[in-house]
Amino acid sequence: MASKTAKKAAGTYVADSLWSLPVIRAWLTRECREGVLSHHVQRFCASQEEKLEHSSVIVETITDECIQCRVPCRCYDHESAGPFDADVRFSLNPQSGECRRD
Repeated sequence: MASKTAKKAAGTYVADSLWSLPVIRAWLTRECREGVLSHHVQRFCASQEEKLEHSSVIVETITDECIQCRVPCRCYDHESAGPFDADVRFSLNPQSGECRRD
């Protein structure tokens, strides 16, 4: 994982928006980053083509069936002039631990 300074220099830094979330979503986001759900999120992030950091996952909504999450990232592509936003959205079933990309 690159440092914050290196990411800023490369143009791939994404500021953490955890502080602006409502209390329940902030708590659940912490559980997805560091708590009981983190190993499911880590496994999902590791299996994706993009280089995703599980520590930046954000819970967007909570439904009866799953937790809707987003991993913000900025990527380079050989066809683009510079880095671009490439957020990855996925659903996490907290009972089964299954993550499915949306």
